Amino acid sequence: MPAYNAEKYIETSIKSVIGQTYSNWELIIVDDGSTDRTALIIKEIQLIDKRIQYYYQDNGKQGKARNLGLKKSNGDYIAFLDADDLWTKDRLSAQMYVLNQNSHIDLIFSQGYLLNDTEVSNMDVIVKNCWNRSDLNTFISCNQIPVLSVLIKKKALDEANGFSELRQIQNAEDYHLWMSLLCLNKQFMSLSNRLFYYRIHPEQTTFNNQNLKDPLFSSYIDIFYRYNKIDIQKPIIDKIKWLVFDNTYYSQTVDVIVQYSKNVNHWLLTPVINITSRIKYLVFRRLLIKLLSALNRNYV
Repeated sequence: MPAYNAEKYIETSIKSVIGQTYSNWELIIVDDGSTDRTALIIKEIQLIDKRIQYYYQDNGKQGKARNLGLKKSNGDYIAFLDADDLWTKDRLSAQMYVLNQNSHIDLIFSQGYLLNDTEVSNMDVIVKNCWNRSDLNTFISCNQIPVLSVLIKKKALDEANGFSELRQIQNAEDYHLWMSLLCLNKQFMSLSNRLFYYRIHPEQTTFNNQNLKDPLFSSYIDIFYRYNKIDIQKPIIDKIKWLVFDNTYYSQTVDVIVQYSKNVNHWLLTPVINITSRIKYLVFRRLLIKLLSALNRNYV
């Protein structure tokens, strides 16, 4: 559980873990440089339940805090919860039961609820018995997984090297990890059970960082270069190609398109794309999109 200035909600979040019907757990809380009463609240609850561990780090954002928690963990399975959200009491027991019945599954996630000051509503996911690398395109279209619903084998996390700590990916570090795991062909399962409450409030990180365009773009670029396979790069190209019309992302997007065309290595389209990409006029940007579509349609 990463926590930053979480005094308003963290006690109820911790109590939702203590109240689990599944009792064989440890709760590792990483204080990410809080300046309020977060540490005091945690330490008071520690006196009541010794399964709770507290660690402090200077502010390093979510990826670094989550990785410290992973490093300190002792279990074979990892579940995630942010300091303002809640689990239903059967969250762990329901998911542990399913994982024990499906040993080939590396990660399991579920549906839940959205919670604000005035109402509770459903938070849905696509329910499916198995997700794998062939579903990467669906995940690249949008993040399918609420992080607070995840139960994952620690071995799978280690193989993916945990969460990215790159500053430009923070606020999308969980999404980046899910894509990395699929690129490694890890197997996911999603449940129809509603096992969490995702709280919406003005203090939350995602509320205050609603422009996720930069970290999402950085996540796609990192995955593109990290996993140098055409079946991985193609859906990323399809996702970001329209950013050639956005001057903020133009240069990086063109670099990725050129690299992709070289990987595909078509005798005609690859050199034409390389030449076209050097000309910034709008008409050539449109031509670049058409050439790229032809490359994907006919040769991938």
